[in-house]
Amino acid sequence: MIGILRSTAIHPNEVFQEQVRSRGENNLMWLRRYLQQPDEERSYIVLVGANNPTAFRLRVAQSHMRHDMLPSHWSHAMLLGALAIDDLGATPVYEISLEPPHGFGFPPPTNGVQQGELRQYRNPRQYPNIAVLGIAAAPEQVRAALQRFQEQRPVLDALELMLRWLAYVWGAARAGNPLHDGQGVPSAVMLEMVFGAVGFDLTPGLESRASCPEVIWQTAKWWHEY
Repeated sequence: MIGILRSTAIHPNEVFQEQVRSRGENNLMWLRRYLQQPDEERSYIVLVGANNPTAFRLRVAQSHMRHDMLPSHWSHAMLLGALAIDDLGATPVYEISLEPPHGFGFPPPTNGVQQGELRQYRNPRQYPNIAVLGIAAAPEQVRAALQRFQEQRPVLDALELMLRWLAYVWGAARAGNPLHDGQGVPSAVMLEMVFGAVGFDLTPGLESRASCPEVIWQTAKWWHEY
């Protein structure tokens, strides 16, 4: 059993509400409702839930973080860079994806961190679930912390996490669910370390190195009083 603390809140966060896509609306169009201008005091995390085999394995693995044991709605989490208002799809995203669109390359110099563009998550058929979270942390400070994360593998070796999760997702040997060993989903753990470095506890109910997209979601929904 995974040691995760429950919030004492009785009601979910009222400002954290579902917003259904309009007919014909893609994920970029949906995001533009909430990302209309840069904010010097707020950074943004985007969660997505894909429907491919890797995402399915990740979502099932996170069922142990839910009281009902159902698969998570979320398979990935990423940090948005400076918003490209004129072309939102060109907004940079910082992530540690287990399915990078251009392959893994040689990841050691960046501690596994990849930079892509938000447009790669545009298709609502490939990514039917999407959420955006505004975090009270200055983007400039967060980007500086992200740079330090890439240069400090001894603090957290994200490459080891990637290998553990790839072995589990691909069913290699007898690889079990890394969450049972306190090994979080790489991109979520990256976010934990980066925001923690600027004084923001992203998931107070769980040890940072065991983080995953589901717990980030649950925290935004239930830990608002904290």
